[in-house]
Amino acid sequence: MQRRDFLKLLSTIALCSPLASASKKNNKKITVVGAGIVGICIAHELSRLGQNVTIIDKSIPGSGTSGKSFNWVNATYPKKPYSYNYLSQLGLGAFNDLYKYIDFPSKWNGSLEWFVDTKKHKKLLDNVNQLLKYPSYSKHEIIDNLKASSFEPNIDFNKNNNIVYSIEDGAIDALKTIENLVARTSFNGGKVINNCTYQNSIYRNGKLSSINTSLGEIETNLIIFATGVDTNSLINKKVLREPTAGIIIKTKPYMNIINKIIVGPGIHIHQQSDGRLIIGEQDGAPENHKLRLEGYPSKFPSSMLANQHVNKILEQAKSFIKNMDEIEVESVDIGWRPLPLDGLPIIGYINSNQDSYLASMHSGISLGPIVGKIVAQEITENINNNLLKNFRPCRF
Repeated sequence: MQRRDFLKLLSTIALCSPLASASKKNNKKITVVGAGIVGICIAHELSRLGQNVTIIDKSIPGSGTSGKSFNWVNATYPKKPYSYNYLSQLGLGAFNDLYKYIDFPSKWNGSLEWFVDTKKHKKLLDNVNQLLKYPSYSKHEIIDNLKASSFEPNIDFNKNNNIVYSIEDGAIDALKTIENLVARTSFNGGKVINNCTYQNSIYRNGKLSSINTSLGEIETNLIIFATGVDTNSLINKKVLREPTAGIIIKTKPYMNIINKIIVGPGIHIHQQSDGRLIIGEQDGAPENHKLRLEGYPSKFPSSMLANQHVNKILEQAKSFIKNMDEIEVESVDIGWRPLPLDGLPIIGYINSNQDSYLASMHSGISLGPIVGKIVAQEITENINNNLLKNFRPCRF
């Protein structure tokens, strides 16, 4: 997304300045449940707009899916229909705007994607061609293996002449981003409470007055659930499918061998500015591991099982990437990805009292900053933003 387009967005959603943001009549006691990337972006924007905000997490910020994500920021072909893709396009610009307030490690070198399987690759190209018919879209090109190799000399593209180059894509360090957002939220006057589990909401005279937590009662006029895979149980309503496991390997710092985000045969991989390689298994955990992973653990139940996945992923990576023989694995994690029933983000009030709000989505890394801005504006100004009209919880 071009900078001018994002500036147009800012005028469209009429974001307030920090000094003129929250009039006393709109100042509420707000609790955000869940300190992943979506929750902390919302809390940060609310704190920046002068709202009285507390964010709680059952563990620590970034300990859930956000901290075990591939960290790819994009507005690529899987995000459809256009309303979803456009929101993702705005998300690219929102990361640029976020740099005004915090610094965080990131690389914006684009992505390269291809399949060895002919049918899968044809589907990829068909989807990209459909994307290019949208009224607006992030920059894409179809390039040959010579150009791709000039970007990535350590990768064997197998003479593929139809590689999708998504120019505007980037990758962030989600944990560092969340850490810096927590610090900025606290600086703005927001409260951040770790190891605090939401239990239930307390109503007095028909109005939300507080919530019960594992650490006691918190006075609250509005609660925002940004709770990932825990959403169904916490709001007592089925809006998410069964989550899927995303297996992520992080290596120790290594010499530079990857420049862009690579979505290749069987894996996706990128290299952070600190030299760490982030590698994801495209297919996730196999079906026969479902019982072993009951309860959505963030780690494998045994080192043997973890090593099986590590060896499989690294073997696949080495089949088309050179100079990986000396890498050392630092961690292997399981990130449980929240999946809305229809695949689209779920953002908005979930009751007629408008005292409970939900923000749940699969692509939280890409959408966190833009969702934070729009949700904070809706709550602060008591308005409905048309950008979210297709994503409201009431559709369920």
